[in-house]
Amino acid sequence: MLQDFPLKDVLIEHSEGQMKHVSLPFIFRPHLEVGENEFYIDIRNTAKYFVENGNRVTVHPYKDADDDSVLLFLNGSVLGAVLHQKKMLSFHGSAFCINDKGVIVCGSSGSGKSSVTAAFCQQDGATFISDDITPVTIEGSTVKLVPLKTKLKLWDDSLQKLNIKKKDLKRIRPELEKYTIPYPNFSHEHQLDHLIVLGVHNQSTYQSSNIQGIDKYNILRSQIYRKSFLNGMPETEKYYFKQLLAIASNIKVTFVLRPQICDIYDTAKFLKDEIDL
Repeated sequence: MLQDFPLKDVLIEHSEGQMKHVSLPFIFRPHLEVGENEFYIDIRNTAKYFVENGNRVTVHPYKDADDDSVLLFLNGSVLGAVLHQKKMLSFHGSAFCINDKGVIVCGSSGSGKSSVTAAFCQQDGATFISDDITPVTIEGSTVKLVPLKTKLKLWDDSLQKLNIKKKDLKRIRPELEKYTIPYPNFSHEHQLDHLIVLGVHNQSTYQSSNIQGIDKYNILRSQIYRKSFLNGMPETEKYYFKQLLAIASNIKVTFVLRPQICDIYDTAKFLKDEIDL
């Protein structure tokens, strides 16, 4: 089960003994310790995790913890820590490719980034790249999406709105009405053309604005996955500064507000126009 991890160059070990702790933490809290190349997190009733040097993760599950919950945090916050240690800048967004354009849809939990990605894959023939966590690399003036072997995850209400039957789908955790969708992943790097930040407001219309200048850098920085971990990783945060400037210079960034109550396909149609398809 623990080998079901998106990065194959990372050793995942199961431990029953005493866990390591961060030797020189810049963040030190009862359940979280973060240093430049070490990371420790204790998820109550689930597992303790220790990450070192971006290539090794030790997992100590709690007694009676279910495997799905242990794996969920391994492939979430712990994966985010691994990517930071590897200095792989990652955005909190879902990615797809459509008409040879690479797109990331970012936003806070509940904004609809996963469901609108599903709508693009379902109706417009988009190719799924990754869900929730999307790393990028920079080659010259080109920003590239790095595919992760992640699965799209949707809440029950989104499945209903997208007419996806949940009968044969697997819950991400036993107690949650959220399910994994088995879309095949994009298998190679692709250029990132457009990053969209999706938000919600109480108005009945969609609104959008193209972000320019220093605001572009700031909004990209705000969408880094598990950005708070960087408070304990000053050298990595410094390294990301130059990367964010390069990304801001080479992709389009749009901020979109959708109505709080709206149709997923209407949101996808509005975004489709923003992407200039």
